[in-house]
Amino acid sequence: MKYLFFDIECANCYNNCAKIFSLGYCITDENFNILHDKEDVLINPRDRFDWYVAKKMMAYPRSIFADQPAFPEFYEFFKAMFEDPETVVIGYAVTNDVHFLQDDCKRYDLTPFTYRFYDVQQIYARQPENNTAKNLEDSLLSWCGIEPENLHRSDEDAYNTMLILKAIAAYHGKNLPELLEMYPDCGGFTEGFNMEYAWKKPEGEAGAKKKRHRGGKKRKKDDAVAEPTEPDTSNIMEAGSENAALFVKFLETVAPKKTRKPPLLTGHTVTVSLGYQRYHFNEMLYLVQMIVNAGGRYTLSTRDADILFTYDCGEEGDRRLATAEAMIESGEEIEIHPIKLLFDTLETSEVRLSRKPKMDLSHLMPKPEAREEAVDSFADVSEDPAPV
Repeated sequence: MKYLFFDIECANCYNNCAKIFSLGYCITDENFNILHDKEDVLINPRDRFDWYVAKKMMAYPRSIFADQPAFPEFYEFFKAMFEDPETVVIGYAVTNDVHFLQDDCKRYDLTPFTYRFYDVQQIYARQPENNTAKNLEDSLLSWCGIEPENLHRSDEDAYNTMLILKAIAAYHGKNLPELLEMYPDCGGFTEGFNMEYAWKKPEGEAGAKKKRHRGGKKRKKDDAVAEPTEPDTSNIMEAGSENAALFVKFLETVAPKKTRKPPLLTGHTVTVSLGYQRYHFNEMLYLVQMIVNAGGRYTLSTRDADILFTYDCGEEGDRRLATAEAMIESGEEIEIHPIKLLFDTLETSEVRLSRKPKMDLSHLMPKPEAREEAVDSFADVSEDPAPV
C-alpha cells in the first residue's frame, strides 16, 4: 500500500465554495519511507484572493497564479492519485480538504473523487499525552519538537502531517497500517458529494476524556469503584453563569491597547463557534482583547457578524455555522473561516491562549442588582435560536 499525505490552500471560500490555489502532497510506504517527495501543485483559482489569505497565508507571490493552469487541467492527475486502489489518503483536519476538492469539482462540473481517508488530527486527539493542540503547528511542536517552516505551503503542511503521524507510530511501536488499525474511528470515505466519517469526540473511560476536554478532572484508569470527580466549571461559560455575566460586562468595557501589530481586523465584526466560546472562558477574554487591539469587534450574535470563525463542536453541532450558512443562502454576506485563521491573524494559537494566566476581572464583578440583567443579555444571544 501507498500512503498519500496531502493539504490544500484556497484563495477564498465565498458563497460557501472553496477555490483551490495549491495542493501539496507526499507519498510514503508503510514504514514512512518516502516514495514521492513533497510537491506543491499550483493552481489558478480563477477568483480573487480573500483579504486574510492575501496578507497572512501566501507562500508565493500572487502574481504567479495568473499563469498557472486551472483545476480542470489537473483533474485526471488528481483523480488517478486519489482513487488509486492501493493508496490510503491522509490529512490533518482532512474533512476541510475533502470539502475543498468537492467544491472545485462542483465549480467546474466534474465528478468528485471516490476514496477513503484518515485524519491525523483525530488520531492526535486520542493519544494519552501531547493531545491538547488543535492546529498542525502546535501538534508538530508537541510531537516532533520542531517549529514548521513555510507556513501555509501545502507541500510543507502535507509533509509535517506525515511527520506527526510518524512520531505517533513510533510512540506505539507500530508501522503505518498497524497504527491506522488502532483508530478505525478516525477514518472516513467520500463518494460523489457525500462524505462519511466515524469519529466523535473521544470519550475514554465512560466519557472521562470528554469531560476533561471541557475542564474536568481525569478519572484514574484503575479506580473502577472510585466516585467520579465533579468537573471543574471555572473555564465554562454557559448562559446564566457568573462567567457569562462577566463576559458580557467585559465586552461592554473592553478598549484597545496600544500594539505594534497592524490592525488587520479593522472594520470587521467577528464571532466564533459556541463550542469554543462556551468552554474557553479565560481564552475568550484574551481573544476578545486581541480582536479589539487589531481594530475589530466581537459579537455574541452571528447575524451581527461579517466573519464567523469555526471550531470543531463535535456531537453538539455548530449552531452558529448553521446560522451563517442560512444567511449566505438568503443572500446575506458573511465570511466563514476556521478559527485557526483567527489565531494566525492575531499571531497566537489555541495552545498559547490556554497557557495564559487567569485574567483579573475583579473590577468587573457586578453588583447583586446588576448581575441578573447581564446574565439575561448573554442568554438572549447565546441560547435563543433566532439571533445566534
